[in-house]
Amino acid sequence: MKKKNLLWLGMAFLLLLPLFQGCGKSKLVTSWMDVARPQYKLEKVLVVAVFKDPVTQKIFERSFVQLFEKNGVRAVAGNSYGLTGQDEPHKQAIDTAVQKSGATSVLITHILSVTTNTYHDPGMDDYVVYGGYWDSVSGYHSYVYHQVWAAESTIEKRLERMEVTIYDTGDGKPVWSARSESVNLEERLKKDDEQLEALFIADLRKKDIL
Repeated sequence: MKKKNLLWLGMAFLLLLPLFQGCGKSKLVTSWMDVARPQYKLEKVLVVAVFKDPVTQKIFERSFVQLFEKNGVRAVAGNSYGLTGQDEPHKQAIDTAVQKSGATSVLITHILSVTTNTYHDPGMDDYVVYGGYWDSVSGYHSYVYHQVWAAESTIEKRLERMEVTIYDTGDGKPVWSARSESVNLEERLKKDDEQLEALFIADLRKKDIL
């Protein structure tokens, strides 16, 4: 009976494992604002994400733009003005995008660091006893079995730190900046990216910039 219970627990864990793996967490580590600009408010923001993957960049910028607009701030995505690639855009390219978009603020996001840890799951191949049939052909020796199987797998967990900074297009100086820490960032951006941007939006609202 003890073995049966352990195997059932193993099955439950295998069923829930994808859920646990998909539930990466993001948190705000620190934030800063220029206290010399207490009256600064966001009006129209040019959102620029500096990511290696252009698809991830578009997803992130689009979601940030949508969240800004939901909070009453006009915003445009940097990829709409040719600001793409894993290298931070040159000042001239940003100035051109600012002039074309009419943005009064520029938000630039980039990854600060990536830490990768790899875990090995050896898999499992065993049987669970569902129950016996006393009146079956073989008497109490007959049981119903179900095989529990899971392939070997390698789980990669990445911890990434991201920095988001807002600049005033008037003088090019930073107004606000924040850093976040995320588990498996790219998976989160593609599945639940708004949760991450919401951390920054909440801090902007808290500091009365939004």
